[in-house]
Amino acid sequence: MPRILLIQPPLLLHDDYIDYPYFAGAGLWQAAAGLRAAGHQVEVVDAFCMPTSGMMPEGEGLVRLGVPLTALASRLPRLAPEVVVIANSPWLRARPAAADLKKLVAAINKRWPGVATVLADCDIGGMHFIEWDETDLDEVGIDWGQKYEAERALPELVQTLADGQPPAERVIAGAPLDGSLDDLPAPAWDLVDMAAFGRFMGRVAGLNHKREIFACAPPILPIKTSRGCVYKCNFCTSNPWSRAGMEGKAYRKLGTDALAAQLRHIRNELGIDRVVVLDELVNVDTAHLDALLDQLEALDMRADFPNGMRADRLQKAQVERLAKRIDVLSVSAESAVDRVANEVIGKRFDLAATERVAGWCREAGLHLVVHWMIGQPGETRAEILTTMNAAWDVFARTGARPLLQFATPIKGTALHDEVTRKQLWTKREDRDIGPLFQGEPMFAGSDWTARELFWAKRAFEVKVDASEPKKIILNTTYICNNQCVFCATGNRLPTHGNIEEQLGFMRERRAQGFELIDFDGGEPTTNPNLLKLLRSARDMGFREINLTTNGRMLAVPRNANKIVRSPITSLLVSLHGPNEEVHELQVSSKGAFKQTVRGIANARPMCERAGKRFGVNVTLTKTNFPVLLEYGELLHHLGVKNCNIQFVTPFGRASAATQPDPAVVAPVVAELIEAWRGRIEFQVINMPLCYLPGYESESMGDLYKLERRMCFVSMEDVNLFDYLQSRRRHEAACRECFFSIACEGFYYFPDEWKDEAAARWGD
Repeated sequence: MPRILLIQPPLLLHDDYIDYPYFAGAGLWQAAAGLRAAGHQVEVVDAFCMPTSGMMPEGEGLVRLGVPLTALASRLPRLAPEVVVIANSPWLRARPAAADLKKLVAAINKRWPGVATVLADCDIGGMHFIEWDETDLDEVGIDWGQKYEAERALPELVQTLADGQPPAERVIAGAPLDGSLDDLPAPAWDLVDMAAFGRFMGRVAGLNHKREIFACAPPILPIKTSRGCVYKCNFCTSNPWSRAGMEGKAYRKLGTDALAAQLRHIRNELGIDRVVVLDELVNVDTAHLDALLDQLEALDMRADFPNGMRADRLQKAQVERLAKRIDVLSVSAESAVDRVANEVIGKRFDLAATERVAGWCREAGLHLVVHWMIGQPGETRAEILTTMNAAWDVFARTGARPLLQFATPIKGTALHDEVTRKQLWTKREDRDIGPLFQGEPMFAGSDWTARELFWAKRAFEVKVDASEPKKIILNTTYICNNQCVFCATGNRLPTHGNIEEQLGFMRERRAQGFELIDFDGGEPTTNPNLLKLLRSARDMGFREINLTTNGRMLAVPRNANKIVRSPITSLLVSLHGPNEEVHELQVSSKGAFKQTVRGIANARPMCERAGKRFGVNVTLTKTNFPVLLEYGELLHHLGVKNCNIQFVTPFGRASAATQPDPAVVAPVVAELIEAWRGRIEFQVINMPLCYLPGYESESMGDLYKLERRMCFVSMEDVNLFDYLQSRRRHEAACRECFFSIACEGFYYFPDEWKDEAAARWGD
């Protein structure tokens, strides 16, 4: 009886890995069962099932999953096996992991010279697959390879090697056996330390390294109840043997009895009451999903389905049943455009199903995430915007959270073939794919660039992240020792707010889950109740407390000390010019410049010593933007490292007379950012992103202020997004702008700017 050693190697991963590498061993467990059933003596060394298995940082941008190579080597058997099988996976194809694997193979060859080594896919589907060939074996020093399905091909290859015979080919490809999954043995869970695997998953979950759509905490076990998929989406890597021209059933499943037997064993023998179902598409067959739910209910088990189901094959009754067994339902919509979804991608999908299922989930109280994809070859800007807007609309109406990704060409897929054939690549990557799905598009479209697509996705995500109210902006007073020409509240009655009403408002919002608060004005330091308000914010549990001030009162050191020692977590001081003349033209107050500069000089080092954030605001007008570059010199002299560059909002005293032309100002702002890059961090506020191409990172944080509620001194409470939007609108230039998904367009001043906007933009 040949002795076969199967190894699940540790994985050196990019931080932004995809799929679920901690479940890579599921294929190995299945392959071990198949080899044992074929009459081989099997031993398994699994890097994820050892006493010290976990996740640990290893170099910039990398983490190690499992154990160090030395720890794995210490667990290798004393007696030499006849064949060593190393479980392949898409993560091993990445360059860091491949280099790590090469070291492991070298150690095995040194320990057991002449023992045949095999790299075997052990592919059971459910995760991405990257095509490979003999050159990959040469790279890591492995003798032989087995691709695709292992159930027949791997036992035959191992037997040939154990018999001392050379295989017909260096890489043997395997297709599915005829019949159902019932004909295969259950995974060989008894050959690994399942208790150690549980502790491993506990360590992974405890680190919360990568936010998953399901909980990783044990007890938990990955399972497969079906394999393959009958659909042929162009980006999908399922059924790799089929794309290689091999015959076999595209979809197989466990029958009811076999499914029940496996789940009973997991529940009763292994003591695990939650499974992660890794099927590529668990609801290809709606009856199969019903049978699975029957067994979960009978055994009182919970489940996770991380791979998106098809919404058009879900039934309302199934959603209601799922709501009692899972925490999150994941469905894959891809595109909201019929041509893209069904002609380009080839999904054969009923687009209306996504919103239908979202409604059912909302009724059932089940959290839903929807996978969307942008950037397919041939997809237009207008179609990409349609998908992003549809994703937002479903989210806004039903709470179905969108997960947006780039169309990523993986070697072996139809998408990869098309991008290569049409020479669309802007940056070729066939191996280190993990960071690409969420991080970087790889090719250009017919009317969009990869860079534009990147920022479109970022803008969409900013909008989603800012979708729930989180911050209060409390105008504590309208009394001010400046009279700024652009003041948004300068037309309001100069009076302090009623502190009891303000405290009541703060308590009410805190109870609603608000964690951030910003105290503004007028000039809040003129309010004798300011310190009481700040202390109350801390006592109520606000996590971040910001104060925005003109800084004049801080010119007195004891005042600065009181403010910095208060519960604030950040301080912003408004300085609207680089010299006395320019600043005081903006604030209409003699002596203000010297006091504000002195206030900054006092407070900035105090904040740094106290570990509190400090920054400066400048609001741009027609009179101060020409000297903006001088402003950078002053900030640097004062030691300021954070600055907000704000454009006038058309409220209060602000008028078209004060508003500089953004198209003229934008190059000056860009020059300032470049001049002080690395020394001063700038954020641009209230300016459409289209004016600053190349400076999106400095502008993106200002998008979509829906998360903020502003309370006036009169206790009028407004949604800041709605308030600002009342003076913004999209123009003709916005119609195909990717930023329009989150940017609300151009500010205009009532009566004064409308005619200019119409002439300029044709709206």
